[in-house]
Amino acid sequence: MQKRIMIINNGTHFIDDLMKSLSQYQVEIKDFQTVELGDIEGFDSVILSGGGTLGEVADNAALYQNEIKIVRESKVPIFGICEGFQVIGKAFDSVFQVFEFYRQGVKSVRVLLDDPIFRGIKNLELRVFEYHHIAIEHLGEELKSLAVSEDGIEVMKHKDRLIYASQFHPEELQDGNDGHIILNNFLSMI
Repeated sequence: MQKRIMIINNGTHFIDDLMKSLSQYQVEIKDFQTVELGDIEGFDSVILSGGGTLGEVADNAALYQNEIKIVRESKVPIFGICEGFQVIGKAFDSVFQVFEFYRQGVKSVRVLLDDPIFRGIKNLELRVFEYHHIAIEHLGEELKSLAVSEDGIEVMKHKDRLIYASQFHPEELQDGNDGHIILNNFLSMI
C-alpha cells in the first residue's frame, strides 16, 4: 500500500521539486496557517516544507503556532526542511541566529554522528543545496545535532521521536546535492 504523506507548506518556492521527490507516495498539501493537529491523522509522515516571504519562525512564532503544536504533540514521523527545520527548532526551544546575507547554492556539510539518516553516504562530508539566512545556533535539550557546516547546525533529530530536519533543501535535485539521500532515508524509516 502506498504511504500517505502530508506536506505542510510554509510557502516554499520549491514545492514542485518537493512534489517530484515524493512522486511515489500519496501526497496531500496543507497550508501551514490552516493546518490543525487533527488534519494529519491517518498520514504515515508529515514533511514541513521550506519557507517563503510571510515571516521567519525566529521572529514570529505566533504565525507558525499550528505547525509548532503539531511538532510538539503529534506521534506521526516528521521531517522538516529549511523553514520546517526552524519550526522544529522553535517547538523545542532552540536559539536562532540571523545572517546579514542569504546562504545560497551547493555547500559542504560535515557529518558528526553515525545515524540511519546517512545510510548510503560514503564519506563524512555531504554536498547540499542551501537557501536560507537564519540558522539554529543552539538546540533545545530534546534535539541532537547530526551534521554541521560553517554556518551552524545542518541536520538534527529528536532524541526520542522520529523527527528529523535539514537546514538545507534535500528536494533540490541539483548536481552535487546529497540531500535527496537524506530525504529518502527518512522515508524508508516510516
